[in-house]
Amino acid sequence: MFNLIKAEFYQLKVRLSPKIWLLMSSLISMAIVIVPYLFENNFSGTGGIPSYFLAQAYAEFATSMAVYFLLGLTLTTFNNDIKHRTIVNSASIGYSRTKIYFSKFISSLTFALIFLALSFLTFALVIQFFYPTDFSSLVEMIVVDKFLAYLPIWLAYLALYIAILFVSDGTMPITVLMIILIMSPLFLNLASYASEWIKAIRPYVLTELNPDVALSVFGIENASYIVAFIYFIVFTFVGLTLFKRKEIK
Repeated sequence: MFNLIKAEFYQLKVRLSPKIWLLMSSLISMAIVIVPYLFENNFSGTGGIPSYFLAQAYAEFATSMAVYFLLGLTLTTFNNDIKHRTIVNSASIGYSRTKIYFSKFISSLTFALIFLALSFLTFALVIQFFYPTDFSSLVEMIVVDKFLAYLPIWLAYLALYIAILFVSDGTMPITVLMIILIMSPLFLNLASYASEWIKAIRPYVLTELNPDVALSVFGIENASYIVAFIYFIVFTFVGLTLFKRKEIK
């Protein structure tokens, strides 16, 4: 498995698309600070833009867009497999499908964490330059209160993406998933007005999971992370089971 993980990281290192994603993470983080700074005169009557406002804006943007960025990052880690059939080749030479599955999961997770860390560090450095701010307060406000709280939910999404990419042979399933992710909140919102049952289960649906919403699971309060962990286990189990049964040609 170590050789598989090493090969995955090598592909991420030598290909251009991962570098573009990392560059984009930095540019977006910079823009969240620099663009308001350029229009700061509009806030001159209120003493300028408060740094905590920018930190909150960054945290809200990052958490709301994370599932879409994560999908793009996961597709990037699978790009070489789509072009060169590396998954097929790995299975053909005798590697365990379980090891292949989890090596891809580890590489995708690592790439996503690097993307997230680079984004935050870029934001922290740029905001320090334009609006000197205590770094520890940024860590607490963004990393501790937001990123760590959302991490179990993001892991569930990652497990879902990887399961679909492993068992599908084309781009149609992941395209359909993208449409579902975008439209699901709208449909659930409309359906909740017509059905009390849907209204009751809505907070437990993956696309509606939010660590700020109090959920009760097995008598445990604020248990969104438990629901996310259940999704993670189910998606991983289903994806791995179907991949093991999939006929590879």
